[in-house]
Amino acid sequence: MIIYSESFHVEYFIEKNWQAWVKDILIPEVYASRRFSKVIFSKVISHSDETGCTYSLQYFTNSKKNMEEYYKLYFKKLVQLISNKFGTQVLSFKTELEVIETFDF
Repeated sequence: MIIYSESFHVEYFIEKNWQAWVKDILIPEVYASRRFSKVIFSKVISHSDETGCTYSLQYFTNSKKNMEEYYKLYFKKLVQLISNKFGTQVLSFKTELEVIETFDF
């Protein structure tokens, strides 16, 4: 299992608009790629600053091939969508994780 994680720093004054846009536009666009089986949308609550808060989207896929196809076919379009809508009011970075093992409690 591969997890593609994107973190976003979102300025406070667009926070509600950002949340709605992620749920209404971004997640459906990612889902349409058919490269991921699950998405978790969360807000980082451990810290914040004067300018904004941080959100995380974690996309789950079964293969590295799906990730490579996502980058090749969809990534630039989605980055452009975010940039066109929010400009520098939203900053992001990405991380790829490989699941070694899960533990259910």
